[in-house]
Amino acid sequence: MKLMQTPRSMDLSITGRCNLRCAYCSHFSSAGDVADDLPTSEWLTFFEELNRCSVIDVCLQGGEPFVRSDFFELVDGIVKNRMRYSILSNGTLITDEIASFLKASRRCNSVQVSIDGSIPTTHDAFRGEGNFVRALRGLQFLLKHGIQAVVRVTIHRQNVHELERIAEFLLEELGLPEFSTNSASYFGLCRKNSEQVQLSAAERSIAMIKLMELSRKYDGRISAQAGPLAEARLWRGMEQAAAGNAGNIHGGGFLTGCGGTESKLAVRADGVIVPCPQLPDIELGRINEDDLKEIWQTHPELRRFRKRQEISLGDFEFCYGCEYVNFCTGNCPAAAHAILGDAWHPSPDACYREFKKAGGKLPEDAI
Repeated sequence: MKLMQTPRSMDLSITGRCNLRCAYCSHFSSAGDVADDLPTSEWLTFFEELNRCSVIDVCLQGGEPFVRSDFFELVDGIVKNRMRYSILSNGTLITDEIASFLKASRRCNSVQVSIDGSIPTTHDAFRGEGNFVRALRGLQFLLKHGIQAVVRVTIHRQNVHELERIAEFLLEELGLPEFSTNSASYFGLCRKNSEQVQLSAAERSIAMIKLMELSRKYDGRISAQAGPLAEARLWRGMEQAAAGNAGNIHGGGFLTGCGGTESKLAVRADGVIVPCPQLPDIELGRINEDDLKEIWQTHPELRRFRKRQEISLGDFEFCYGCEYVNFCTGNCPAAAHAILGDAWHPSPDACYREFKKAGGKLPEDAI
């Protein structure tokens, strides 16, 4: 596939600050790992370069984007430069004024809000007392003004047995059209607190069974790009392909699990350009100092990432003898980098064979 001349979209960490310190946050390696925000002018100048590069949309994240006092000015700069935007938020700082402003901008694609329980006790266990109520209030303001609100549920050891009640709360009581799920990862504070938050193989199995059941019950209104539900669907496809009951999996047998660097890049809160928010230590350049188009087209690290899909899983000792090797795509390079220090290796966390070795089982109707 021919490479685009410039990235289509950008993930922008407009701040390293956050009003919360969630135990499974993927953006902090320690509670004090924050830096001063870039001046407003630096972001506004960079937005002009994004416009010249024909970037279509940006995702504002952090930290917590709404901690910036100049947030409205930054959004105005995005709109002025003919881009659309989405926001990743914990929801607690969203006010009626903010939601009204987002609606009036006419360029907001969506706002993701994190809701991790059906009751305060569950949500607040790792996010802090009072934040369930605050997040719901922010969510209600978004809904009031017709902003597309995307609720994300992070599944961890404290809420894995509450999934049915969470689905009822979000889809029936709040009347949301859908919600998405993932699970506590291997990044940032989550890695530091892994024993408290990361699912065991048995807990992953419980989550898979329940989420598959709920997905059927609610006619597919539960989505996932990562975590137990996504893994159940992916591994079901691998089982079927291995048994000859399905066609080949696209990219199977090679490290094709992520194609992010074919269409987007990210910027850290300090202005350093990186391949992905989850690969913050692979530095490509700096905004307003290095030419974005040149980085995109010529940087050796990006060229290496784009060659990743040519690496056969059969070349890795880790994959020797695996019956699924020709149907696997190696999953997330950032997870492999976090666990092994090597983004050009299959991720052990998303290995179906390792999951089965640890006693994990797919739902029977997923096979």
